[in-house]
Amino acid sequence: MAGVEELGYDEISKRDLFLLDIPAPEDLPAKFTLGTSRFVCLIAWNAKNATVDDISILARRLLDSGAAYVCAWGPDCERVHDIVDQEEVGPNPPPTVDRVVMTSSHENEPLAEAIFFVLRCAYPDEGYEEDCGSTLGIAIGSPSSAAEIRDAFSNLERFIKCQLEAEADQTNNGPGNKCD
Repeated sequence: MAGVEELGYDEISKRDLFLLDIPAPEDLPAKFTLGTSRFVCLIAWNAKNATVDDISILARRLLDSGAAYVCAWGPDCERVHDIVDQEEVGPNPPPTVDRVVMTSSHENEPLAEAIFFVLRCAYPDEGYEEDCGSTLGIAIGSPSSAAEIRDAFSNLERFIKCQLEAEADQTNNGPGNKCD
C-alpha cells in the first residue's frame, strides 16, 4: 500500500510494525494488505468533527482489510470505538459468533500509553490470532502523532523500556516523567 512505512518487527507479539500517516480518513484505501491477512490497528485521530459516515467508512475499510483488533486514541475516540463495533456486528448479528474483532479506546491517556497498549496488550481473539502478523499505526491529520508512533515502532526496545520505567515511577512516586 502506497504511503505505508514498514518500521520494524516486534519479537514479543511476532508482528511486523507499520505506520500510515494520512491527512484525512477518506485517504485510507478501500482495501489493502500488509503481508498478513489480519492485523492489530491503532488509530490516532481527533474525530470530534468527523461524521458518523466518515467513521463508518473508515471502520468498514479497516474491517474489510483484515483488522482483528482496533484501538482508537484521541478526542472522541470512544465514538470511533463504538462505530467500529457497530460496523463489525451489523444490524442483524448472528446468534452465535466463533470469532470477534476486539476494540478499545484510549481517550484520557497519553498517546505513548495507547502505543504501549497496542504493542503489549492488544491480542486478537483466538479465532484471528494465527493469521495476525502485523500491527498498523494510523495517524490521521496529525504529523506529531505519526512521528510519535514512528519513533516508538522504530525504536521498540527503547520505547518499551522507557514506558515500563515511567509506569514504575508512577507506581512508586505518583505521576512521573514520561519518555520523550
